Amino acid sequence: MNIKRHLLIVDENPYVVDILVQTLNKDFKVTVANTGQEAARLLIQGHRFDSVLTELDLPFFSGLELTKLIRMSRLSAQIPIVILSNASDSMTRIKCLEQGADAFLSKPFNPLEVKAKLHALLRRSPFSVEETNQKRLPVRLEPERKSLWSQRSRILSMILGDYAVS
Repeated sequence: MNIKRHLLIVDENPYVVDILVQTLNKDFKVTVANTGQEAARLLIQGHRFDSVLTELDLPFFSGLELTKLIRMSRLSAQIPIVILSNASDSMTRIKCLEQGADAFLSKPFNPLEVKAKLHALLRRSPFSVEETNQKRLPVRLEPERKSLWSQRSRILSMILGDYAVS
């Protein structure tokens, strides 16, 4: 049985999302978030993804901030992240890669190249989220580091908006 990998696409442009979903839905189980804030909520609520494909320039909670959030979590730190952007300068691409992105693809893009890049990154990960959940791997809990809490608190307050974070 061939289990589809779960992909989170984060982009506010419905045209771009439609092209990506049409190209990728045969190979991936696709979930779409139209904002970085919506994507962060999905992750905080415990939804697990095998890879994330995000636009860099999202309002309020950017693709770069989403990348940082994913890399801070022990459960999602190894998820491949691909950034899509129309930023043409190499400093932006370098910054994204230094902050945890695994790949950077420029817009306009070839959807087949996006598909090939995702498959290349996922070849390093032997199990999908669904297969890992079926195997019930043991989890070792470690105490929180105080230094990360301030960053997480700030990100949570940005995502949750008016809700209080204790």
